[in-house]
Amino acid sequence: MPEPCLLAPEAITEYPNSLDLSPKLQEMLEDWNRWQAGGADVASSYAAYPRDFYSTHLGNAPGWKVGGWPPWGRADPIPRYCAVCGAQMVPLPTIASFEWDGDEGWVPQEDQANAAGSHYAGQDPAQPTGVEVGSTDNMQIYICPTAPEHPHTDLIQ
Repeated sequence: MPEPCLLAPEAITEYPNSLDLSPKLQEMLEDWNRWQAGGADVASSYAAYPRDFYSTHLGNAPGWKVGGWPPWGRADPIPRYCAVCGAQMVPLPTIASFEWDGDEGWVPQEDQANAAGSHYAGQDPAQPTGVEVGSTDNMQIYICPTAPEHPHTDLIQ
């Protein structure tokens, strides 16, 4: 059963998962010199794997969200098409098992103080709703952008 929790919407800018990028852009993410030349504030610990910085801090914000980019995990990025009109479907809500990973990645503004701390009142601050999709997965519901009455599709991964 879902746990009562505070809804604190936060507008963010997220970028697509690196798997959604063209091979040329993926190659550019791997170039540490580009990150340095661009003046990005990237810790030197990412020098060997600069693409990890993108994945951890810029691509795919975790958690429950409306819109945005789909998180890819067990499935490769495969476009979904409307069965009625053939339009490429878009993710509307993402229902996530966890709001954030608790490590160095993206943490919601209101939870940053709890990120370094332990669980409070027996509740994991990274899982305020208590909802678990599969085994720590996400569920996305895709809709047709041209006609919302067309059948939706969902994906759990």
